[in-house]
Amino acid sequence: MTVAVRNECHLCVDMHTRVLRGLGADDGLVDALREQRALPDQRLEAVRQFTLAVLAAAGGVDDDAVQVFLDHGYTRQNALEVVLGIGTYTLSTFANRLTKAGA
Repeated sequence: MTVAVRNECHLCVDMHTRVLRGLGADDGLVDALREQRALPDQRLEAVRQFTLAVLAAAGGVDDDAVQVFLDHGYTRQNALEVVLGIGTYTLSTFANRLTKAGA
């Protein structure tokens, strides 16, 4: 959802909203993700912040940002998974925006 909101893929934001709500996610969590606000769960917020840092730095995240992510119980493998997820998902959001999918 963080990538979809950041990349302004409204189709993806709507889809993720439906999926999260269908899974029973708290409305406050879903709304915070949609509105780019800090998440109430610190561990989830660490993922959101790391995702935004990776996007802003085109993957060249500084050591401090990585350490903050690790300090929340994640691993270096999880950091790489975030990067790979961003890469894969960015292709989808860009394609949706280009083709105006769902419009």
